[in-house]
Amino acid sequence: MSLNLDKSHWNRVAFGDVVRNVNDYFDADRDGVLPYVAGPNINPGEPSVASYGATDDDEFPPTFKRMFRSGDVLLHSRGIDKLAAADRSGVTGEKLFVLRSVDETVLLQEYLIWLLLSPQAQAHMKDNLTGSVNKFLNWKPLAALEIDIPPLDEQKRIADLLWAIERHKRTLADEVESVQGVLARVAATRLSALPTTARLGDLTTTRSGPSFPASDVHGESVEGSVPVIGIPNTKPDGTIDLEGVGHVTGLPASVSTIDESSLILIRTNGNRQRIGNVYIPPEAAHGHAVSAFQFLMRANDMSDRDYLFWVLSEAGMQHRMSDAASGTVGLGNLAVRWLNELEIPWTELPEERRAFVETLGTLRDGLARLRAEVAAVTAVGKVVLGEMLGGS
Repeated sequence: MSLNLDKSHWNRVAFGDVVRNVNDYFDADRDGVLPYVAGPNINPGEPSVASYGATDDDEFPPTFKRMFRSGDVLLHSRGIDKLAAADRSGVTGEKLFVLRSVDETVLLQEYLIWLLLSPQAQAHMKDNLTGSVNKFLNWKPLAALEIDIPPLDEQKRIADLLWAIERHKRTLADEVESVQGVLARVAATRLSALPTTARLGDLTTTRSGPSFPASDVHGESVEGSVPVIGIPNTKPDGTIDLEGVGHVTGLPASVSTIDESSLILIRTNGNRQRIGNVYIPPEAAHGHAVSAFQFLMRANDMSDRDYLFWVLSEAGMQHRMSDAASGTVGLGNLAVRWLNELEIPWTELPEERRAFVETLGTLRDGLARLRAEVAAVTAVGKVVLGEMLGGS
């Protein structure tokens, strides 16, 4: 993709000549209650502040004294991928730069965030971090960044285009969140209405997962090896991504393999000792080994595999399993016998179970399409940003 921009009439300047780091100080008696922004309020790579606190809440850090106004760009000196434009006035801490155009007849404030998100500026900041362990960015090397400034009308066109792409991406992200909420509510409502329960052990064969050293996993497929499906290959929607999968040899097939009737129960969040999602291996995963999982379930009736996936993925069921595992060292201490005795919502009518699966599957497919569109819009934004403002 090329936008064929003519940059011959752009002017090269030092960043510090057109942008200043504002040091206006907050006084609660004078300024009253204001929003505040800390590092966690900024999501990496997103140009808008994700959330705000309030200076009168219990979590407001007393060291936060730097004021910003709407439109200012906040850049975290300890995490340069956290930079965002504020949409209101407020207070922030000493570790965040408050960046403002010196003269908007030279540099538009709405253009500044995109300038800093450009590959050229990001590379410069990364190359100029200071410190051996906790690296940080000083103002002096940031001020020395050389940038090419287009005329004001081009700045506005560029900023308008990039903000339009960002607004579309945020709209899609909101739709993803909305559909996720609908899916969760439908699952909970449908399951709570089922007339009976059944023991999980009567519907599946469950065993603990195999384990082997990471050093046994190799990248290439050789004779006698099987692909290894681990946490990096799993997705929250219950599918398996086999790209970049490793391989292992020497595992007994009876212990190591999964098939199209399988469910994998994985701990996805490490030391929190919580139970992660249940994932459904696709038929393509037949005969693959599974490394980073705690339990492998095989549905006695393969047609119920998807039903069991949705039941065990439902939030209430996840909480029950998490509560049962709390206080243990890892999910592996959640015993197979406990899972076998777990009572799950059930109906004896296969057509009702199929209808439940089809409804949630349709919602999941919609989510997948929305997520794909978010990814596509994000990719377009990155290409446009790099093409317009330099870098690769």
